[in-house]
Amino acid sequence: MEEERKFLEARLEDMAAWVRRTGRARSTPFLDPAEVAHATRYLERKAPDLRFALSGGYADAERRVLLLCPEYLDPEAELSAAPPFAALLLTWPARFYALRHRDLLGAILGLGIKREQVGDILVEEERAQVLVLKEIAPYIAGNLKSAGRAPVNVAPLPLAELTPPPRRVKEIRTTLASPRLDSIVAAAFGLSRTKAVPIITGERVEVNFEPVTDPAFPVPPGAILSVRGLGRARLVELGGTTKKGRVVAILERYL
Repeated sequence: MEEERKFLEARLEDMAAWVRRTGRARSTPFLDPAEVAHATRYLERKAPDLRFALSGGYADAERRVLLLCPEYLDPEAELSAAPPFAALLLTWPARFYALRHRDLLGAILGLGIKREQVGDILVEEERAQVLVLKEIAPYIAGNLKSAGRAPVNVAPLPLAELTPPPRRVKEIRTTLASPRLDSIVAAAFGLSRTKAVPIITGERVEVNFEPVTDPAFPVPPGAILSVRGLGRARLVELGGTTKKGRVVAILERYL
């Protein structure tokens, strides 16, 4: 993990130097959520003179591209005007079994495509919407013929026509003694605080994709919790307090 972060930082440092030298915008390949979080923190510290924006093609995209640009350019506008990614629509006959995310990703990577060149893969019945870097979209469209045991047809899909499925979450409304990490983990995953503590101290928990091992760590509203072996959740909101002094909280656990 540390080596991967150093590689990402070196890539961002090179990008920042190029943007300062040329006065032009430049984008990364697709970053996973942990890379997005680390890149955001790194650039806020090391490149406050530059501006950046993130997009994966739709509002709740998990894998996203980061666009870095000089301070006089609007990164959101640059991304909107010339997105560095494209969408493909994959379809297959109904008589074949339902393809899964890993079937489609494996077929795409089997063409010699790198994982960082592929964004989210939104799988539905008999079709999938796939985000890829713009420069490799024609190659995939011309060469991807099958996935698993099913023949696959690939066609360009305008980004404006993306129809991502709604994120499946379970809303949890509860009260907490305090917004400590052990309390939040326990509430999000239906555990007692006693069982949550060794999960945290055992280095299985990340808050906003940063490892946290202190059960007393104060979790801010909006934070995303990733717990190895249990899944992911988000602290949506902290409200007022009850008559007994407990904090009202709303969480979402991703299904």
